[in-house]
Amino acid sequence: MDLENNSSDVKKGKFKVLREILDWAVTIVIALVIAMLIKAFLFIPIEVKMVSMQDTLFEGQRLIVYKLGYYFSQPKRGDIIIFEHQPGSLKGLLKYLPIPNPQEVDYIKRVIAVPGDEIEIKDGAVYLNGKKLDEPYAKGVTYNFNTDKPIKIPENKIFVMGDNREHSSDSRQFGPIDIDKVRGKAVFRIWPLQEFGGIYR
Repeated sequence: MDLENNSSDVKKGKFKVLREILDWAVTIVIALVIAMLIKAFLFIPIEVKMVSMQDTLFEGQRLIVYKLGYYFSQPKRGDIIIFEHQPGSLKGLLKYLPIPNPQEVDYIKRVIAVPGDEIEIKDGAVYLNGKKLDEPYAKGVTYNFNTDKPIKIPENKIFVMGDNREHSSDSRQFGPIDIDKVRGKAVFRIWPLQEFGGIYR
């Protein structure tokens, strides 16, 4: 009789352990799916790793990038965006895992011109649709590099530049970027704490 009770207790114990493992596995899978959905459609955290956006953003600052808005509208002039400059090794759904995508390189820049605009860089300034652009955020001289003639922005592309004009690799070198490369809009600074808050300029 004791042997039967012991055997029953062992079975119950094993079942309890298996049930607990299953519960943990389901919880982890649900958490992973939620994290992937957030990364795919809502928000992603990023760290500024270059000086090209000074004095608006500085290297080492951490930002929240809002993705959902660009599912319903295109980037606008003045938006500070993050876009994929070099794709990572994780493809498909795997790129939405809540981990860094190996070899992926993202740039953060400001949208200067949108489809249909004509942009010209001359005399150290930007001319948009024939008028000199007022850019209180720009730092340094805006050299034209490879853009010595007016450029008409094609459909589904945007022209981007860093605010730190003398130290930025941007559309002046590699041309307008595809809108579908845009990952989202930088909307909130979460680090350093003394600068915690929205990004308005």
